[in-house]
Amino acid sequence: MSTPGDDGWLAAGTADPGDVASYYDGWAANYDGDLDSWEYLSPRIVADLIGECCPDANEVLDAGCGTGLAGRALRASGHAGPLVGIDLSELSLEIAGRDGTYTAVSRGDLQQPLPFGDDVFDAVMCVGVMTYVPDVESCWREFARVVRSGGVVVVTQREDVWHERRTAAVVERFERDGTWTSVQVSGPEPYLPGHVDFADRIGVYYVVSLVS
Repeated sequence: MSTPGDDGWLAAGTADPGDVASYYDGWAANYDGDLDSWEYLSPRIVADLIGECCPDANEVLDAGCGTGLAGRALRASGHAGPLVGIDLSELSLEIAGRDGTYTAVSRGDLQQPLPFGDDVFDAVMCVGVMTYVPDVESCWREFARVVRSGGVVVVTQREDVWHERRTAAVVERFERDGTWTSVQVSGPEPYLPGHVDFADRIGVYYVVSLVS
């Protein structure tokens, strides 16, 4: 297994679920410490955005929860309701499930339909994951499907991928067809300032939307 941060893998990304799962399984034990050293603030920012835009959110889905950074940030912000996490990496899920942050964790692939019914959650957060999901529109429609009317979807998207996959056009289509109402689209903001491949070269966008 290559060492994250010095081989270009994170910056290059991949759409292959098996490769993503394998990479993050190999990184799981050191993931939290590495992200902290790279000044990764997105989990805390997204947790705060959910609290601001949907303060009464009860049931929340953390889509691509990894080792649980965003879930722990959400709990630290005061969220006390059910919190469900899904991710491709079994070893990351094992770590996420250890401390009781999540009500339930299970393996899930965001390139496939979500294993939940319609209108199940009050909020979906997806932090640092969309690099590995090339079909932005299908994935985000799934997020909107599982969120109740008036609930919130908060998603991050890397600056380079934002342009590559024409993410702004997806946001505009969702506005026009009534899927959701955008509350905030901000960025690019600092993403991994302490990472050699990102630093001040690759930022991150935040999309906050209320589901119709």
